[in-house]
Amino acid sequence: MNQKASLALVIAAMLVVGACQSPDSKTKIEPPSRPRPMNCAKPILSPEAVLAKYPLNAKPGFNSPEEVTAFLEKRWPLSDITKFGIPERRHNDGWQNLVVTDSPEIWAGRLYCDKTTSFDSIEWYATTENGGVKEYSLNAIRGQDSWLLEIGSPDSVQKPPDVEPDFRKPHFVGHR
Repeated sequence: MNQKASLALVIAAMLVVGACQSPDSKTKIEPPSRPRPMNCAKPILSPEAVLAKYPLNAKPGFNSPEEVTAFLEKRWPLSDITKFGIPERRHNDGWQNLVVTDSPEIWAGRLYCDKTTSFDSIEWYATTENGGVKEYSLNAIRGQDSWLLEIGSPDSVQKPPDVEPDFRKPHFVGHR
């Protein structure tokens, strides 16, 4: 077979293969037919708790795990969590986080599941009373490091969070 015949065969094969493919099969990705619920991984600190489904439209509040997640995302924008999360403000393990005792149910959730963050996890857990939150703990985790952003309750959230507390306080590792 001569070179012209070989070249013609290769071109013919390419045309046949190309004709069998849809023109936009490689460039278009079909959107899902219906919205998918956000899938957050289980929280690291309270994996056995009642987990919040990531709230696509939950109203902020304290009456369900989804409301707590929505509330904390509104209270703590990602930029504020990043500002808080400096090495000097890492949690000093000599200081206690929220202790779960005598709670009929423990709730937990993760914040910003739909966003890329500089943390492995931003999560909360809460004790409950009368069908709502009694106290909660909000934490950011990166590798072996963690930041205790706040321990709060429905009563304590009347004032804004302390986004840039003095890292020399004893409950931070920067106090040393």
